[in-house]
Formats: sequence, C-alpha cells, structure tokens
Amino acid sequence: MKFLLISYSEFDGVGQHVANLNTNLEKLGHKSKVILLHKLNDTENNIIKIKRSFLSRIFFFFLEFLKKDLKGLFSFGNSTIKYNSIKRYIDESEVIIIYSMHKILSFNMLEKIFKTNKVIYLRPLDWEFATGGCHLNITDKGDICNKFHTSCDKCPQLNFFNFFNLSKKIFNKKQKVLEKYHPKIFVENNFTKDVYNTSSITKNMKIETIFLGVNKERIKFISKEDARKNLNLDKSDKIILFGTFNMDAPHKGGRIIESILKNFISNLYKNKESKIDFSKIKLITFGRKNTFTFSIPEIKWVHFGEINSDQKLNFLYRSADVFASPSTGCNGPHIVLEALANDLPVVAFDQGVAQDSVINGVNGYLVPCFSKENFSNSIFKALFLNELVDPKNENEKLKSIFNYTNEAKMIIQNASEDLKNKTYN
Repeated sequence: MKFLLISYSEFDGVGQHVANLNTNLEKLGHKSKVILLHKLNDTENNIIKIKRSFLSRIFFFFLEFLKKDLKGLFSFGNSTIKYNSIKRYIDESEVIIIYSMHKILSFNMLEKIFKTNKVIYLRPLDWEFATGGCHLNITDKGDICNKFHTSCDKCPQLNFFNFFNLSKKIFNKKQKVLEKYHPKIFVENNFTKDVYNTSSITKNMKIETIFLGVNKERIKFISKEDARKNLNLDKSDKIILFGTFNMDAPHKGGRIIESILKNFISNLYKNKESKIDFSKIKLITFGRKNTFTFSIPEIKWVHFGEINSDQKLNFLYRSADVFASPSTGCNGPHIVLEALANDLPVVAFDQGVAQDSVINGVNGYLVPCFSKENFSNSIFKALFLNELVDPKNENEKLKSIFNYTNEAKMIIQNASEDLKNKTYN
C-alpha cells in the first residue's frame, strides 16, 4: 500500500509520531511519505518539506498580534499551504492520514482531498475536529469548557471576534464537510474517544482507539546514579520532573504547577514531625519556557530548556523521583507514557492518556482534575512513602501496548479492509 501522512513538524508532539509511524509502515513492507512543515528534504525517510505561503503567514501574524491568545482558532477557514504543492503526493497515494489541520489546511482544502476517492483517515492528536474552531478546551478562567462539543457559539476565547460569529461559521462548515464524507477517526486514548463520541460534529462517525507508540531511544535502561552523573545532578536530591513542549500552554499544567508545589511545601511545614531536608527538593523542568516562571524558596528550580536529544530525555526520566503532569484538558501528554516506560512514578490529573496508563497506587497516582490538594499529597507519597505496588510489572504491560509497531499494524489492517470496501469515499 502507498501511504501519505500529513501534519506539521515538532520534535515532540505530532512530528515525532508521524516520523515513527512512517518508519514502521516501511519496515512492514509498505510505501510511505510524510508531509511536514519546516523539515529539510530527507529522501531516506521520505520527509517532504512544504512551506506556508507568505500572505498566509502575514494573516496569522496579524491575528495573533491583535489578540495573542487566539491559539490559531481560525486555521480551519484559511489554509497556509497551497493545494497544488501537495497534489502530486496525494495522487500517488492510496491511503491518506491527516494528523492535524492546525495552521495548515482549511476545510475547503480538506474537501478537495476527500474528493480524490482515496481512503482518508483523521488521526487528531488534539480536539480540533470536534470543536468550533479551537484545538484546546480551556476557558480564560482555567476551567474545562463544557460547550465545545455542542455549539461553541459563546466561546470565551473568541470574545474579541464574536461580532463576526466566526466560531459558529467554523463549526457549521466543519460539520457539513465531515458529515458529507464521514471519515474514520483514529484517536490516541479512550478519554479522547469519549470527547469525539460526545461532539455533535463527530458522534455519528466511526471512532477507534489506536494508542500512540513510545520512542525506544527515550526509554533505555540506565541506573538513576548514572543518569544523574550524566546530568551533573546530586544523587541525594529528591527530584520532581515537569516538562512539555510549551510550558506556558494553559492546558499543559504549567500555570498551576507552582501553586501545587506551594501547597506541597505548606503541608510539609504543617507536619511538625517531618524531618525532610528542604534543600534537597528540586524541580527540574524542560521544554519551551516562554513566560513560565517558578519561585518557591524552598525548592530549587533547574530548567533544561528545549531538548532535542532522545538520550538526554531518557537521562532526565531515569534521574527523577516523580513526574508531575497537571495537564487539565489535553488528550496527551505523550510524555506521561515515556515517564512510565522509564519506571518513573507519575502523578497526573485524571485526563487524557493518564486515564489509560496510570493505575492509582500501582505505577503512580490519578488525581481529580483541578484538585491541587490531592495532587500535592500524591507528590509527597511518590517522593517519600514508597507505597507503589509492583510498578515495573505494570509498566512492562504498557510498553507492549504503546509501541509504534502495533500502531502501524492496526493502520495497515484497517487500510487493507477499507481499500477493498471503499466505504469512506
């Protein structure tokens, strides 16, 4: 079979998963090409460079300049690449997998792709196909939006442009196109599957779960002592690890990690019998910092910045004592799986991939969303109480499920059946 994978490029997030699926499709004997933004041509891995148009870039810059929290909400009505730039790759393929439309495709362009009579799958790594324009579902107050799956008519993120009623227009256009062509949607976890099953746009479509794989280069065994030696970290420190591609993104938890750890320190002070050495508690972060800051005197903060090395990420996971994931409405984050695969205990809100992977009291702790008290208490348990039951055994089971070979095999099986039946176009 001939596959074409369309997405945007990131080291973490979508780009990594697209590149790994491409590799495994080829290993299993199929032809595969990848279209990513801002990637150099790589003939060995079939990664194709596609540039955005100059005028489209100006348009998006102008929107973001007017209101910096738009988060690309209007990307569904405006394409940043030209159809002719990808047409020949579409013509050469049999199966097209679209990972994301965020700032790349419009629904008008998507409709052109549907009309080519190919087998087309949507493989969203966020919730953009289920909403009225955004790819997040967090309100300005930090609450999870409960309107995104019904109408989005009064979306607080669109309050500046509500005069144009853009969210409703985007919602209606999206619903019209997806209902007409009825593509199969593959999501990455059961939490996200519930979101798509609830959305009035996608609830009548065939939605299947294919778990994303974990990069093998990020989960190699190395002792905690050797990992810390490589990173120049003290072997006696109690290390809390937090990282994400964009640390100040509201749904990733960067905005509340400091208040969680303030609660954590406050509880330690209240416990007069505690003989914990505060100087040994350290927060290590990684990712694009942007406006993220951290200032708790009792906790030393070390930021490793953006990491483009799988080995260095591996060392970070292996050196830490607990991974904190206060994600509040993200269908990932994928690094939860990487942390668990490195046998690192995870404390997470009961959202996204954590629901499928973190087993409370076994390999980490699941906490009710926005419960900072429970979150801080769980960090204490993970750091000092050592109560987890046989986490390695459970994590080995997870590694057998969350791997790129299984993902590729499931895609191939579906594509083979759908090419024979031609049920989607």
